[in-house]
Amino acid sequence: MTLAALLIVLLAIVTTLLVRSGELRFWHVIIVGLLGVYLDLVHWADPIIYAVTWLIQGLTHTT
Repeated sequence: MTLAALLIVLLAIVTTLLVRSGELRFWHVIIVGLLGVYLDLVHWADPIIYAVTWLIQGLTHTT
């Protein structure tokens, strides 16, 4: 794994723990923002956006 990938994994773990804590403070929001920036830098953001969009459309699809 590259250094950027390790940083993303670390930020993702920290973000998950912060969101699960139930309250987000200002510095928590900065860490979440950094995760988004790093995901975009390594081009992981597009597949995540497509997967979330697909999941939401699948859950909200009405026939």
